[in-house]
Amino acid sequence: MKKVKKSKKLIAALLASLMVLSTAACSNGENQSGTSQQSGTNSSAAGETSSVETSDTGEEGTYDTHVDLSWYKEGITGHEINYDGDAYGQFWQDKFNVTFDLTAATMDDSDWNERLRIWINSGDMPDVAHWGFNYGELADYAAQDAVYRFPDDWKERWPNVAASQEYVPGAAVAEEKLGGTYVLFRTIFANHRPSERLSYHALLYMRKDWMEACGVEIKDTYSPSELEEIATKFKEMDPGNVGSQLVPISIRTYDVPKIYPGTVFPESINVGDGYYKDENGQFQWAPADERTLEGLEKYQNLYTSGLLDPEFYTLTRYEGTEKFYIGGTAGIVLDDGMGYMIQSRMEDGLQKNLGLDPDEALHIAQLVGEDGKYYYREDMNFYGAIIFSPDITDEQFERAMDILDFCCTEEGQEIINMGFEGEDWELDENGEYVSLLPNEITGNASSILGSKYPSADVFFGGIILGDDFQFVTPNYTKETRDIISHFYELRDELSDETTLLPREYDYEFYSSRAKTQANMDLSEEYAQLILKDGDLETNWRNWVDEKMQLVQPLLDELNQQ
Repeated sequence: MKKVKKSKKLIAALLASLMVLSTAACSNGENQSGTSQQSGTNSSAAGETSSVETSDTGEEGTYDTHVDLSWYKEGITGHEINYDGDAYGQFWQDKFNVTFDLTAATMDDSDWNERLRIWINSGDMPDVAHWGFNYGELADYAAQDAVYRFPDDWKERWPNVAASQEYVPGAAVAEEKLGGTYVLFRTIFANHRPSERLSYHALLYMRKDWMEACGVEIKDTYSPSELEEIATKFKEMDPGNVGSQLVPISIRTYDVPKIYPGTVFPESINVGDGYYKDENGQFQWAPADERTLEGLEKYQNLYTSGLLDPEFYTLTRYEGTEKFYIGGTAGIVLDDGMGYMIQSRMEDGLQKNLGLDPDEALHIAQLVGEDGKYYYREDMNFYGAIIFSPDITDEQFERAMDILDFCCTEEGQEIINMGFEGEDWELDENGEYVSLLPNEITGNASSILGSKYPSADVFFGGIILGDDFQFVTPNYTKETRDIISHFYELRDELSDETTLLPREYDYEFYSSRAKTQANMDLSEEYAQLILKDGDLETNWRNWVDEKMQLVQPLLDELNQQ
């Protein structure tokens, strides 16, 4: 990677001290939704506009000058990166006359985003970097020229990328506040939006065979009290003969608040930090509300009763879920409700790892509140973002944007998600996609496409995510696609503005020293409270008093805007 000028390094040193105080928003990758295939579709998003394919020779789609691009991407660890090893990786290199110097990161904030912070602050960031996104950090970077500022006319040059940003309300907010474009948001849904109001896709995965053995009703939704009743039966009856390893409910720290206190008082987990506007339009901090305490009491009881995994506080991204489909010791988990999780991990995992028939062993359901309503917040329709080095050359930037623009076309979408027409897929007489690949995941692959082309599992990542294409890809069964659609529609049906909370853009795209100082991870804070010795209510009140010393100055600022 290239080094920046000494003056920028001095500025970066000052930034480093400030960045220590901040953490990336939604660091566990949620407010932006999870996905397995990093992809893009844009045929309808961009209307009939074709992609801009510039060239050194003036011929469309050809490049005389070779370009090297260092590229940072999360979620692709555990696989060899070799774009010369198969036709899929070679396609991208040949089409754009480019070599990718790809660096992989896990999806954990301490690895993915923290490494990038260090690189940015030391003036050594890759040419192109995927990032978890934090507006406060972006504002600081932009003010110090620590990341690349797009040309003012970039939307005309790359119309498909520009169209993808129109689906993300926050993109226009960020551009207006910063006076220009410094980031590309990775859009979740464009051509195949599943519902008008976008909800987060977390679903319950439950051992159907255990439920039937315990006489539990199989249905679409379960409230927290119903989950506790089911988990208690699992604990008492041990229908899977797991013995001392049995874990009735295994959910990591980040996701437990979706149950408690989220279903009691959804504002308590709103936007990650708990800030929301009351009926008078004034910002309040939900963790200080008595209803949050009520939810935390239920959270603590879930733990002390032995229903929640005793290791929940130390579980990494997929460890809790893996106890379900690899270890076979967990009865209920809560995780992403997307195609890769349903088909590639759950169904395939239960069959391969445990020898179980998914039709008999797996039940998928939606978590709801005690009133049967769905509780959470509207999704921002993006997961992560892409930023560029301030020292990227014009040629490198243009080539990278040409690649991303192509990724947003219909052709790019099809290649990213299904491979090559006529060889890996075709259209039937009804114009529906039909896969020509074996419907199985083999070897160390993470996907059906990756089974044939290993480089597909280490794809550099487009703008529009694979969440969008999952509704039409033949690499997921129709049953899987229907399940995903059903639960999006169900969440929309079971929610309103009081349960599926609107975004607070005035908070999320606000930057100040007070906000940086008040920043905290509520999932970690809540877990520490319920695990702390002593009386929970006393501990909570002391905690609120302590935190309000930092929170109140921020509330004052927000309410004076």
